[in-house]
Amino acid sequence: MNWYRTASKDEEFEKMVEFFKKRTKRHIDLVKKYCKLAAEWDPERFGKLVERGEEHDASKYEDPEFEPYVYVTWKHKCKDDGKKFDPPEGIDEAMVEATEHHVKNNSHHPESHCARKTDLVNPDNRDKPPEDPVDAKEMGQLDLAEMVCDWCAMGEERGNTPREWADKNIGKRWIFTDKQKDLVYEVMDAVWKDGKK
Repeated sequence: MNWYRTASKDEEFEKMVEFFKKRTKRHIDLVKKYCKLAAEWDPERFGKLVERGEEHDASKYEDPEFEPYVYVTWKHKCKDDGKKFDPPEGIDEAMVEATEHHVKNNSHHPESHCARKTDLVNPDNRDKPPEDPVDAKEMGQLDLAEMVCDWCAMGEERGNTPREWADKNIGKRWIFTDKQKDLVYEVMDAVWKDGKK
């Protein structure tokens, strides 16, 4: 995929790539921080999180995710900056496809534990639940803990809390067992201290 064809657009795209790499590296570094905290808090259950943090979101740097995720990241930047995002034709669909690929192929996302193969992401707004919630009852504790570390990293980046995200989405976006929900909040309470831990 190459959505930009002209030299001037290539320069613009290179700025977008640079921003994507910087932002994604920061996110991964924050995830690693929270993985380390979880591993230190309960090494028996979560000691392997440190290693998993090293590989977190690596698929975003490869096809079919890389180029669409450059646009996903730029779209969020434009929104945060109060600027209009004018994507090339066809990129919106590619962003949804890349997001579905990412969540289906990375075990820290509940969608990777769901039997359903499509309609995992709301195509109109990837931050809102899809029409049908994702059944994530097969998700194991290490995957759940990495998911919480991901949410903590996002909370620190976005200036909100992982609890807000969890309360907004559990039972609506993802269906977990009561035991899974308890674990999610247990890990969250152990590692999240207003983004400062």
